[in-house]
Amino acid sequence: MSYQSVFRPDIFKNQVVIITGSGSGIGRCSAHELASLGATVALVGRNLDKLDGVKKEIEDAGISSERISCHACDIRKEDEVIAMVESVLAQHNRIDCLVNNAGGQYRQPLEEISSKGFEAVVRLNLNNEERLRRQLEAAQDRFSVG
Repeated sequence: MSYQSVFRPDIFKNQVVIITGSGSGIGRCSAHELASLGATVALVGRNLDKLDGVKKEIEDAGISSERISCHACDIRKEDEVIAMVESVLAQHNRIDCLVNNAGGQYRQPLEEISSKGFEAVVRLNLNNEERLRRQLEAAQDRFSVG
C-alpha cells in the first residue's frame, strides 16, 4: 500500500518514534505514516499478535524490518512501561518522539456511563500519559536525542 503524505519524504529519517496503541485505529495509521516518512517505529500495545500484524503490513509496504519493533506493554502498569522504554532503548539506542495514542473509552453514549466508569476513563487517559512521559524523562540521560 502506498501512502501519500502532506509531509516531505524522509522528514523522520533517523528518528525513533514510540507509538502507543499502535495495534489498531489511529495508532496503526500513525505507525504506517511515520514509517513511510522514514521513522523507525516502536509499536506498543497490549496485544503482541496485533502489533506483529501491523509490523507485517508496514513491511509489506516496503519498509525494512530493522526499522520496526514490537513491544507488548500495558501502559496502566508502571513496571511494563519501564520495561518497554528499556527495550526500545536496547534495540534502537535512542527515542526521539512519542505518539501517546493509547487510551480507552466505553462504547456507549456518555449519559449511560456511570460516574465511576467516567472517572476510570479519565484516569486511564490522563494518568497513563504522565506515567510514560515520566519514564522517558527519567531515561533521557541514557539516550541521544536528535
